[in-house]
Amino acid sequence: MPAPLVPGTFLIASLNLEPDRNFTRSVVLILRCSPEGGAAGVVINQPLGQRRAAELQHWAEGLEHLQTPAGGLFYLGGPVDQDSLVVLHRVEHLGERPPIFEDLYASVDLDALRAHAAFMDPQQPVLHFYLGCASWSPGQLENEVAMGFWVLSPGSADLVFSTEPDQVWQQALYSLGGKYRALSYIHEDPLAN
Repeated sequence: MPAPLVPGTFLIASLNLEPDRNFTRSVVLILRCSPEGGAAGVVINQPLGQRRAAELQHWAEGLEHLQTPAGGLFYLGGPVDQDSLVVLHRVEHLGERPPIFEDLYASVDLDALRAHAAFMDPQQPVLHFYLGCASWSPGQLENEVAMGFWVLSPGSADLVFSTEPDQVWQQALYSLGGKYRALSYIHEDPLAN
């Protein structure tokens, strides 16, 4: 069953989404959404290439042991505000705002995360950095959802921290069941279907 358009909701790019390289087969986690302020979120399944991630590595100082082979720590959060980083993590008790949903927090306090780094299990991804974000003006995202460009789904920390980011779009769509399960298997290249 589709989820409401609120913080913590996944936007799964539908096959109807107008061609846009920023969002092809992407899953966006909504972080902020209001009728007056519009919406913003981060694309959770686009790891940055090694060279670009290396340029940002200073942000991860003291957290390097949390790197995972598939996605690493750095992701392209979206085409807007490319000079800013959003940090999502699973560390409780940092005195931050309420969680986005159970077991997922947004952070701006990297020192607090570094202080907890020794207790983080590197076998279970618990932290990602997102360069930039996706944002919509008031009413814009609601219109895109109404036109069928996005499928709404409840968010999941397990998908945010998946060690297989290239599978997240399919897994998120598949989890909705019904017609979405079949759609999740459609190949990105229409000639391959």
